[in-house]
Order: sequence, then structure tokens, then C-alpha cells
Amino acid sequence: MSQITPRLLASCAAAGLAALSIPALAQSSADQSAAGDDNGRLPEIVVTADKFSRSIQDTPIALTVVTGDAIAKSGATKIDDVLKNEPAVVVQGAARGFLVSIRGLGLSLPPQMGQGAVGTNFDGAYSSRAENASVGFYDLDRVEVLRGPQGTLYGRNSVGGIVNVVSKNPVLDKVEGYVGLEGGNYSLIHGEGALNVPLGDKVAIRVSGAGISRDGYMSNGHDDNKSYAGRAKLLFKPSDDVSLLLGVEHSALRGQGPGAVPIASILAGTRETTDVSVGFQRVNSYKYWGELRADIGPGTLSILPSLQITKGRTIGAFGGSLADSLDPKLTRQEQIEVRYASQPGSPFDWGVGFYHYKSRNITQAVSTPCQDVDGNYVIPAAGFSALPVGSPPGPVASGTCLSADQARAESYEPEIRRSQTDGIFGQITVPITDTVRAIGGVRYTWEKVSGENVDSLDLTGALTPLNDEHFDYRAGLEADLFGGKSKLYGTIASGYRQGGYSFGLGTFEPEKMTSYEIGLKNKLAGGDMLFNLTGFYYDYSAFQLVIANFTVFPPQLFVPTMPGREYGVEAETVIAVGGRGRFNASVTYLDSRLDGLDGFYVGVPFPNSPKWSVKAGYEHAFEFGNLRITPRADLRFSSASNVYPETTVVADTHPSVQNDYATGDVSVQVAFSDSLTFTGYIKNVNDQAIKQSHFFGYAQLAAPRTYGLTANYKF
Repeated sequence: MSQITPRLLASCAAAGLAALSIPALAQSSADQSAAGDDNGRLPEIVVTADKFSRSIQDTPIALTVVTGDAIAKSGATKIDDVLKNEPAVVVQGAARGFLVSIRGLGLSLPPQMGQGAVGTNFDGAYSSRAENASVGFYDLDRVEVLRGPQGTLYGRNSVGGIVNVVSKNPVLDKVEGYVGLEGGNYSLIHGEGALNVPLGDKVAIRVSGAGISRDGYMSNGHDDNKSYAGRAKLLFKPSDDVSLLLGVEHSALRGQGPGAVPIASILAGTRETTDVSVGFQRVNSYKYWGELRADIGPGTLSILPSLQITKGRTIGAFGGSLADSLDPKLTRQEQIEVRYASQPGSPFDWGVGFYHYKSRNITQAVSTPCQDVDGNYVIPAAGFSALPVGSPPGPVASGTCLSADQARAESYEPEIRRSQTDGIFGQITVPITDTVRAIGGVRYTWEKVSGENVDSLDLTGALTPLNDEHFDYRAGLEADLFGGKSKLYGTIASGYRQGGYSFGLGTFEPEKMTSYEIGLKNKLAGGDMLFNLTGFYYDYSAFQLVIANFTVFPPQLFVPTMPGREYGVEAETVIAVGGRGRFNASVTYLDSRLDGLDGFYVGVPFPNSPKWSVKAGYEHAFEFGNLRITPRADLRFSSASNVYPETTVVADTHPSVQNDYATGDVSVQVAFSDSLTFTGYIKNVNDQAIKQSHFFGYAQLAAPRTYGLTANYKF
């Protein structure tokens, strides 16, 4: 720690000087409207990131927010599109959805093995399934992105941060709603809407839904989007002191499902694949949840139970092999949080609580190497097979198939995994002086993981239960400066991710780290400019790395742990320009390395941790009577980063590395009133092929250049 601190502080100073010398290094994304308030000022955004309702600039956490209105107007329907302009965020492709990486942390485990380093919560309920990141981004109030470990507040598997997706709640005093329509290339048709209806003066209901149909980005029709979802929320508020919110939601993924492009195709500038155009996905998710709030004595009691059930099946081709995957055959997640916290106006903020989480996950998959639906062997065309590039080598080498007697190695029977977590936590912010406060938080957690295999690669029977207990903490100081226009904070916090069972190779250890962070949040120019600067250092005693080896029998997917470290600086700003303009930008610098294990991975950077990333946008509103036209442009630059961990440091040209790239979006919004808006857009304007993951010589790519038109009407 002592050796790296001078470099960290020097980097902070350099970034701060650079930011101040360029008045347009900006905070967040396109979540602001150029119109702002009636005076063109930046609107105040209220969040609940630290479980208290407060302004984003008054919260001592590095975080950004994307508003629901911005999501609807941009036509974003998946989490990768929603978060693409957020600082230090990279969204990874997964087999059936998306996984979020924050500051290079988030390379997630398959659901049957464990969870990721970044927790994703939908209306306060944690979800371990990546599919939920593909559906559900409609009728939203906001999406909060918290950077850095949040273990004391959110519990396990939040070592990298948290993404809170918050949908709109019913309101008691009016009928309201909206309708949104969208059309675009790849035969895109997308619609969504919501209706809020009061039922007397104490009850209101809000129903919403969305559906989308889009052809696939790949030559065989895969990487399409056919999905729909619906949500209903009921609010009962018998008095100012008591409220009960109940919700139910169903989402469905259809179409041909995800796919991957051979590295050879990417190098040739295409998304061509010789994988046959067969398959489908059928994934259904159901969620039931509630929130009871009651003011009792000096605090507010909150009880948040939830139940999530996911079932699915995916059949498709990958690298000359056909796979039939029931993942999940069944996933059931039960959780409840009970929290008692101080009310607004208390002398200091405090809260205590209890958390319980229980899950059961059943998966089953059968893969037939190099065979088509009729059982005939398929030899991929030269240059488009899973050539032995990258690490590990692919199961299909040089256009040949695995031998028939190895086919059994690709057939997996059901795996059952169970997980249970119980935790107690507390947090407090205590005034030391009128402007200085101490921050403290603790959490003690009991965890149990168990499971069994049923004739799975000769690994049959019950697995030895894994039990663990751990203590998380957060401590620091915050100070108001310059009459409350600035907030300086510093924290030290622990991070933890649970261990579990490797696939075909024993167990793996928990992930553990300590975070040191200092941040400065500023309101400048009379509120017309926000400028935030954050510096951090992560000290890992055990970093989990997911490694695959399908060249042995039985195949192995294991998770070694090793020491490592990362430090970085983030500069963000949002500036109101001339009352009708809005500039936002962020610059992130990351430096990470693994210390290695048995001579491997020494000096290898964390996956999805580009050394430099720059994101910027500008919009300006032009008014002609009641007509407002707002053009906008967004730019994103990223230096090279690994999308799959290699055993040694590799060149930027390696297949598992996403090279430096720059891309952006442009849009024009036409508002005929505050109720009716149309937005035309082009995304990824230069049609960059951006790798989100790499596996066996294949890569999942972000969306190509897309264009379309959205229409939104509020009432």
C-alpha cells in the first residue's frame, strides 16, 4: 500500500488538473435533458443508493444515475445499451444475457457455480440470473450505478459495485401513463406503455408492459431479440406513516437466442458464421415482491420480501456443435430484508437490519460435437471453425470434429446447487462538527453452499457442503466544504464474494479484498456545473478468475484465486451551457495486475479493465414556439482490454483482447410539447465490432450500427 499511494495521489492530481483545464470533462451519461429546469439549471437527482433518500451529490459513494425518461427516449431495451455511457462500466456478453463489470470487476461465474462481483437489484431484490438484464427496462424511474464494494449495505457479491434498477411506483393523486413505440433496422418493432390509476384516496395501481421483435445480428439469425414483459404494482397507503407496495412481474425471452462470431470472421470484418441456423430459446421469469414501510418511534421499519422463479431451455449451434441447454431448468430465489432506519431530520443517520437469501438452481445440458439435427457430422468451413486460437484451445481443431468416443464428454446430466445466506448489518453517520461526519458500517454473514450431481461426467452424488462466515466493514469521514458546495469523503471498506464448486475440479475459495477510496463532489458555477473526482486502490488477497479447460476428460471449469491489485482515477462532470445546452463527460484511468499463481497470470490485467476510457456527450435545445428540437452526440473511447483472462500478458492483437476503439451515437429529439416527443437515432455510427466476451475462438459482440425512430406520449 505504501509503495503505490504516491502514484495514486499523483494520478489524482494529474487527472484533476486535466479536468479543470478542459471545462467539459463530464459526469454521467445522457440521462439529463438539455432543457433542465425552467432556468436551464441542472436538476437535482435524488437516489436511495445508501438506503437513505438524498441528493446524488450528497451521497458519499461514487455513483451515477440514468433516468427512466432518458432510457425510454433513447430506445434502450437492454442493460448494455442503458449503461454504455456510464463511467468505469463495461457490459459483458453472457450465454443468455449480460453481466456488468465495474472498474474491471464483474467477470461472473456460471449461475450453477456462483454469482458475479457486481450485484444487480431489480426493485430492491437481488437477481443472480443474467437473463433479467435483457428484459425489464421499461417504465423505469431510474437506474443507479454504485462503484466500489458495497458489502455492508447490500451484502454478498457486491465487491465491484451495485446496479439498482428502480421501476416507477403507483401514485395516489392522478391518472397518468405513457405509450412508447419504436421502429428500426433489423426489422425492429418495439412497444411499451404504462397506466397509473388511483382507486380512491388510499389505493393506486400501476400496470406496464413491453414487447420487442428484432432480427438477429448474425448471419444465421442468432443474436436476435424477441421478448416481452409485464408488471403490476399495487400501493396501499392508509396513512402518512404506513404504506404497503405489492408487485408481480413476468418476462419472457424468445427467438433464436444468443450466438457468437468466429474470430476469423471478426478479422474479416463480418458477422458470418457457419453454425447452422437452428435453435430457439424459451426462458420465462416470474417475480413476486412487496415492501411494507411504517414509521415507528424514531425510525422507519421496512420489510422487503421477494420470490423469483426462472425456467428456460436453449437449443443452438456453437462452433460446429449443437447444444440443448436447460439453464436454468429451474432457479428459485427467495429473499427478505428487514430494516429499521432513522427518519429524515434525525440528528444523525443510522440503520440496522437482517437479510436472508435462499436459492436453488438446477441445470442440465447436452452437447453433440460436430453433429447436425439429423446426427450427421458437420465440418465447419475453413476459416470459420473454432480454430485453435486464444486460450484455451477450442474443442474443434483445424476443421475436424472430436472423435465419437469423446461425445459423452459433452453430455451433462442435472446439476443441483443450493445457496443460503443470512446476515445482520448496521450503518451510522455521526456528526463530529457542523461540517464533518464519521461514517461506519458493519455486516456479519453466514453462508452455506451445497449441491449434488446426477451422473454428471462420472461425478455423481452429493457434494460436501461449504460453510463460511465473514465480517464486512466500511469506515470513513465526510466533510462539507465551501459552504456546502463541495463534499470530500474518504472510506476504507472490505469486499467479499462467496466460494463454491468448480466444474469437474473440486471447490474454489472466496474472493476477498480491501478498498481505499477518496472522493470530491462539487457544485460549481451557481449549480450550472457538477464536477466529481474519485481515486481508489484495491488490495486483493484472493481474486477469483474463471478458467476453462475442455481439452481433458472430464472437462474443467475452475476458479483459482490469487493476489492482485488495482488503482484508478475517475473524473466526471456535467455542465449546463447557456441555459439550453448540456455537456457531460467522464475520464477513467485503471491500472490493474494479478500477482499470479504457480507462475501463471503474473502481471496479467483484470478482464474488462481498459487503462483509459473516455465518454462524452453534448446536446442543445433549439426552441421555435412550442416546438423544441434537441440534437445530441455521444462519443466513447476505450483503450485495449482483455475480455478473457490469458495465462500471460498478451499483445493487443490477441483474439482475447478487444483493441482500442472509438464509437458513438447521434440523435435528434423533436418535442411538440412536454407530452409528445419523437427521437431519431443512429447508434454505433461507425459500425465497430466490439468484443464483449471470448471463448474457444469465438466472441460475442456488441450491437452493430443500428438506427431507428422512437415516439413517446405521456398523459
